[in-house]
Amino acid sequence: MDPGRGRVQRLDSRHEGRVVCAVQKERENSHLAKGSSRIAFAQALRGLAALSVLLSHYTQHFWTNRATAAAFVGAPIWEGPSPSVLAVHGWLPQGFAGHFGVALFFLISGFVVPFSLVGRGRAGFALGRALRIWPTYALGLGVTMAAVWACARYFGNPAPFGTAQWLAHLFFVQDLLGLPTIDGISWTLAIEVRFYLLCLLLAPALRAGRVRPLLATGFALTGAAAVAGAIPWPPAIQAAMGELALSAQMITFMLVGTVFGARHRATEGGPACLRGGTLLLALFALQWAGGIMGQAILPGLLAYGAALALFAACFAARHRVRRVPVPLEVLARVSYPLYVVHGVAGYAVLRLLLEAAVPAWAAILATTALAFAAASLLHVLVEVPTQRAGHRVSRGGP
Repeated sequence: MDPGRGRVQRLDSRHEGRVVCAVQKERENSHLAKGSSRIAFAQALRGLAALSVLLSHYTQHFWTNRATAAAFVGAPIWEGPSPSVLAVHGWLPQGFAGHFGVALFFLISGFVVPFSLVGRGRAGFALGRALRIWPTYALGLGVTMAAVWACARYFGNPAPFGTAQWLAHLFFVQDLLGLPTIDGISWTLAIEVRFYLLCLLLAPALRAGRVRPLLATGFALTGAAAVAGAIPWPPAIQAAMGELALSAQMITFMLVGTVFGARHRATEGGPACLRGGTLLLALFALQWAGGIMGQAILPGLLAYGAALALFAACFAARHRVRRVPVPLEVLARVSYPLYVVHGVAGYAVLRLLLEAAVPAWAAILATTALAFAAASLLHVLVEVPTQRAGHRVSRGGP
């Protein structure tokens, strides 16, 4: 055998090996960037989170916070009886279902969103996220405003919002400007957008899947929240600093989900992820104790802890979870538009049905059906096309 020919064959073999590895890596990156939202256990939990938030609003908050619900929709306070289902919430910590659902959403976002940076530049990530969240929210907010306007008009009252509030909601800065919320859920989306901005800043570390930068970020967020709460800011910006501290608190919790993402990609070992996740959770609890939601620390941490326990259990079984149960899959597919349109728009529908002497249980069922119908339309007509557009245009960039 010719020695030179043997060397050439060995070089060709090595080259082929590198090519195969590169192709496998590209396939992995493509899967993470394009299919992360379809990791089965996360998809199932997304559906459960949507159901939990909807039930908390329709079977508890509307009935226990009647003055707030009435102010949202420009209607008189409902003085009638509450549905018997309200008693179920008496067995749970205050606001458990709502906290639980929001906590699941935050964990899922922290887990899957950084995958979108794998194989994608910052510009592509930003554009993809914008198309993912903004068009559906803008149309959903329009649905909410129309429902509230109709309800207020029925009772002879002006709509309880103005142009400034609408514009602030579209840019997710209504909390920083001290403007009342129109839809009741925009505070969580504002936090979500700020998490995207943090992901842009941490892009190299998130692509590498390292835990230490996440810990450093958690400590930085805790310090920033402490400063925001300790300094006697001028009244004009005091509320904004409190809201930024709340964002820091919740983003710290979202980073716990990001640690799970690092473990899922096997870029960090189990012990490092356990230590990092535990420390981030401790920082989150510390921020809650000193933040604007401090009075609800016990029920809040119980609900967030329960959500984390469920997420961790499902994560541990993720390789055995291949299919999402059909009811949860249906809920998961429309979870974002459902989250956007169900809240205050649902309050408006509920209030009008109650005024028409519809029994409370029937009003809840009818409102739920209408919320699903509106969410399904938004999903088909807006969310799916803009998601596809986001996937097409977000590849590449620095």
